[in-house]
Amino acid sequence: MSFNTDISSKLESSRNTLRKIARNDNTEFSKQSILNDMEKFVKMVNTMDETVLVPSRLMNLPQEGDDDPFSMFAMLNDLKTELLWAGDVEEQGDRARRVSDLSDNESDTSSAAGDSGIEGEDERESAVRAAAACRRHLRGLRHSLRQLTAAAAHLTRTYQEEVGAPV
Repeated sequence: MSFNTDISSKLESSRNTLRKIARNDNTEFSKQSILNDMEKFVKMVNTMDETVLVPSRLMNLPQEGDDDPFSMFAMLNDLKTELLWAGDVEEQGDRARRVSDLSDNESDTSSAAGDSGIEGEDERESAVRAAAACRRHLRGLRHSLRQLTAAAAHLTRTYQEEVGAPV
């Protein structure tokens, strides 16, 4: 029973941190932290949303290569929503947590905990490989978040310049 309570409290703590990021509370992170990059991305997409009051006007903006500004706007908002709520929503507008998701995630976590992933490999070697893979993926995620943040900033500036929105 304490295992389930521990997982629930950790999930709630994680959700609270992401909610602070989404609300733009003054949460301090290391400049090199993935949470810092997530915070910057969420804040920039929120700024983009506040600036682009009429998203359909993006359809009239000049296209740069294959990048359609309206599609970019929608994609950035979808990514923000997925980053903050993925797997936790029954319906996007509702933001309601499905009970079946929680039980599925808990059973996945408990079954994976004792599995090293490779037969015959000791747990230490498996953990070292997993840590290296995690670091590699975190670097890639940080790079992607920075590119997406720059894309949201560029779209915001372009909209302000073309539509004459206040800076």
